[in-house]
Amino acid sequence: MYYNRARMTPVWGLLAAAALLWPDRISGPFDGVPLDRVAEAIAAAVVFPILWWLHPRFLTTRIARAAIVLLIVWKACATAIFVQDGWCVRFVPSRPYFKDARGAPHAWDLRADWRSPDPACSAIMTRSYHELSEFPAWFFNLPPDNESWPIAADRPPGARVAMTVQGFLYARAAGLLNIGTGPDVAASISVDGHAVDGSAPLAAGIHSVFMDGVLTGDRWSLVPTWNGEELWSAVTTTVGRPSSLDLFVRPWVRLVPSTIVVVLLSSWAITAAMWIGDPIVLLWSALSSGIIGWLVLSDRAPIARAVIPALLLAAWLPVPPRLRNRRGVFLLVGIPWLTYAAACASTAIGRFVFYGSGHDTWMLQRFAYRIVMQGYWLEGGAPTFWFQAGYRWIAGAIHALFGDSSAGEWVWDSACLLAGSLFAFRATRSFAGFRWAITAAVLPLAVFIVGTPFYLIGYGLSEISSAGFVYAAALFAMRARNGSLRAAIAAGVLGLLAFFVRLNNLLMALGVVAFALPPRMPAGLAFRVRAWWARVSWRTVAGVVATIGCGLLLFAWRTWYYTGVFSVFYGTQRQRVAIWSLAPSLGGGLAETVKSVLVVLTVNEPPRFDPYSLPVPIGAAVAVLAVARTPRLREVPLPLALFFFAGIASAFIAHGWFYPGRFSVHIIPVTCALTICALARTARNISADGGRDGECDEPDRRAPRGGVDRASAKDRGQDRQPGESDD
Repeated sequence: MYYNRARMTPVWGLLAAAALLWPDRISGPFDGVPLDRVAEAIAAAVVFPILWWLHPRFLTTRIARAAIVLLIVWKACATAIFVQDGWCVRFVPSRPYFKDARGAPHAWDLRADWRSPDPACSAIMTRSYHELSEFPAWFFNLPPDNESWPIAADRPPGARVAMTVQGFLYARAAGLLNIGTGPDVAASISVDGHAVDGSAPLAAGIHSVFMDGVLTGDRWSLVPTWNGEELWSAVTTTVGRPSSLDLFVRPWVRLVPSTIVVVLLSSWAITAAMWIGDPIVLLWSALSSGIIGWLVLSDRAPIARAVIPALLLAAWLPVPPRLRNRRGVFLLVGIPWLTYAAACASTAIGRFVFYGSGHDTWMLQRFAYRIVMQGYWLEGGAPTFWFQAGYRWIAGAIHALFGDSSAGEWVWDSACLLAGSLFAFRATRSFAGFRWAITAAVLPLAVFIVGTPFYLIGYGLSEISSAGFVYAAALFAMRARNGSLRAAIAAGVLGLLAFFVRLNNLLMALGVVAFALPPRMPAGLAFRVRAWWARVSWRTVAGVVATIGCGLLLFAWRTWYYTGVFSVFYGTQRQRVAIWSLAPSLGGGLAETVKSVLVVLTVNEPPRFDPYSLPVPIGAAVAVLAVARTPRLREVPLPLALFFFAGIASAFIAHGWFYPGRFSVHIIPVTCALTICALARTARNISADGGRDGECDEPDRRAPRGGVDRASAKDRGQDRQPGESDD
């Protein structure tokens, strides 16, 4: 039953995601976007993707499909029948706050009329706001309407903002309504049209509530209570006047979506654990995740960072052959890593932050607002991309899911770094076996988390996202060697996204075609073209290059549409960062080139020696020495060396500054993989899990002289050891 429905598994996964994220009219623990409660954010953004990746076959079971259908039907019926829970919150800043803005600003709340240029509600209030960061006031990050930098009067404590809150309250019995506000919230409150002074005794029944206030300073709070308890759980609150059906069913229907979600995720987790079936692997995953999560939540995050490198101890676990694959490394390394990310992000859920102004992060955030909330989906916030293009769409999508909070950027960045870790595992396993591959999977995460680039996680820059896309593209390119044109096209699409998110990575995106070569082709054969030409999977090359080429044409057309110039790089910082266009002399150009390369290889700016980043320059040296046919090192995989050269090539063209470690993100996984392959070969220990000592992947002399369009039988499964699988 699992296999004859496998083609529909991705569709059911997407339906499950849509069902979990669809905003519910009935507020509850799992009410969809915005994910502004810790439990629902972790469940929808961390637990669900983990289960989908780890055990997608569960989606073919009846219980999974029944739960998904029931949840979708429930959300559809709730949208059609019920009034929206909560109260309507509307802000009106005293100063113009953004270009082309009219009326009230939008919060990142898809339950409000987010497509309206002048929304009746900036956000829907379904929880109390105890401090400024909990208010749906992310719009303070927007620039003034002249697109200059914000001044003191644009942000708290200097800003002055009008706020209205209105809605209905239904109480089954008489009680006392109290609306507490902070010292800097001057508000007048009326209930059923009568002014009240903060609190009012109310009879049972339906009551209208209206609050009109002015917010100054930064000591904000808005905490409604009913008989001293949280209002939202004690009575029914709605944006519009509730119907009799609303009031009749609400006491028990709140449990419906929560029950469905709990049944779906818990049964999925139990089935996945049964499928894994190995107590040692399960215990390691649970124990390491628990320790890391506890350390973060108990304010010991630096210790948790130091524990991440210790995950390489998993290489000595007795892992059964069927788990010596990407799912096995995901259990041993990926889940503890994502637990760290989720724990770090949890404190930011339901809160917004001030981004400062004038820097890249701030610019990308303001463009994200213009795309999603003002509808400039094709323009992307500006006719040309002086700042990196694609991440502004990603930031907008993350805010659409998480609301005003930036917690989603922590989770997203961590997932992208994990993609690089999985790449290092896959590339190393084919050469050195499972145990070395586990070390290779941990090493890029360790370099990142204990080294200079640590601060970039969740910072809101594009480099991590681009690296995630490019390493996902490399994984699909590896799969495409089996003759799959769809995998080759997927690799091209992901490579195109990597370029779109960070334009500097175009050469590395194209460089994924290196994995059209056999995974163990020695780097020492790099200049012996006849030795490897016939072993190239030309279908992979064609699929990747054609897909990226078509994408570049569309990208240039979009630039022409807005500017009249058909170009990929028009309006970008190409001339500003190009090394040779700014060099005063040949010597100056060479000096800047050397500095640019060292910035990347040392993972620091300005370049300096950093022991935590040593795997990066070591891996770079391995690539150079390997293609130079240095003994032992010449047997390092050629695809890895070529991929590194594609990644470092941009450092010879453009120079970056500020944000130490930012310009090295894309080469950390591949250099770590090269380092581990070199260590494995030097230690002459390539076979605790696999191949023979000194094994060399010689060219297949049976291949036709004109080349092949798919991997030969000899190449297929070359990255697997006996008993292992790719699943």
